[in-house]
Amino acid sequence: MDFGYSMESHTRGVTAEDHHDAYREFFKQVQICEDGGMDYLWVSEHHFNGARSFGSASMVVSGAIAARTERIKIGSAVIVVPCHDPLHVAEEVSNMDHLSNGRFELGIGRSGGVSHYQGFNLDYAESQPRFAECLEILKLSLSQERFSYKGDYYEYNDVPMVPRPLTIPYPKMRWAVNSSATFEMAGTLGMPIFCGVLQLGISELSDLLASYDEAKAKAGFNEPRDAALRIPIYVSDTMDDALTAPMEGFSRRYSSASEILQRMVASGRANYIGEREQRIDSLGNLDWEAIHTSEKAIVGTPDVVIDKIKEIGDALQLTGMVLEFNAGERLPEDKLNRSLELFCEKVAPAFS
Repeated sequence: MDFGYSMESHTRGVTAEDHHDAYREFFKQVQICEDGGMDYLWVSEHHFNGARSFGSASMVVSGAIAARTERIKIGSAVIVVPCHDPLHVAEEVSNMDHLSNGRFELGIGRSGGVSHYQGFNLDYAESQPRFAECLEILKLSLSQERFSYKGDYYEYNDVPMVPRPLTIPYPKMRWAVNSSATFEMAGTLGMPIFCGVLQLGISELSDLLASYDEAKAKAGFNEPRDAALRIPIYVSDTMDDALTAPMEGFSRRYSSASEILQRMVASGRANYIGEREQRIDSLGNLDWEAIHTSEKAIVGTPDVVIDKIKEIGDALQLTGMVLEFNAGERLPEDKLNRSLELFCEKVAPAFS
């Protein structure tokens, strides 16, 4: 199983000085992961929320990571492609493929953040058809020397892809899926996926992954399941600290998820309203006890964490985990860095 740090580009304040210091902290964690043997750094994309994240230019930051590292793989988790010109994204991906010497993996999605679309003056109701066109454009443009396309939202006429990707036909693409429909869509396309415990339990995920496998098989894709699970994690030297230090942040992560879903439903522009309303109810009933004793988070000393990763990995037959070491953005820097170090030194080797 591969392990990666979900780097949310979190910040501890809203000023330019706060964000500048957040970059320092961010690259300290990059070095811990590079030196400690972490498999991936997954770089997030967030817009218009300076109190949470400075990560509005994830590809720029990924390029800086590539320049400062030699071993670790770099991924986007995720680029919200309907908020970008997809051909420009393809150019950036191809450049990142070269800058990283083939270490880049393209994670894409359409996000549940309605505010992303509002800020860019886009209609969230168009996010799904726009995403479908963006995905087709990315695949076609990256795999061809010259490219033309005409859809409902995008049109390109005989433009060259410069530079051509180093990886043939292009770097791996991984789709962040959440609804029952998108699990099946990704399977039909034979795409690797991200999934998560934020809105779904293990039993629900198991059923959805089975539907993904079935859709893949029907479409003629016979490769083994390639699914990475996103999940909050905290590793500590003591159980007392493990059960107290992440409480505020991890609880906040789930309450924020509920608020995002409520805004999506209230907007009237979201897909799969029924599924989302059910998830609002389940998230509203979560407290810290329910979070840390369930599959909603992995917290504990290294031995406890190893056992829980094995339990979840075996249940879902995962190829990787995308680990939120600072879910909810409330851990102090020293505790966050210690959690990373303990994971690299004592947890990851159990799976090598």
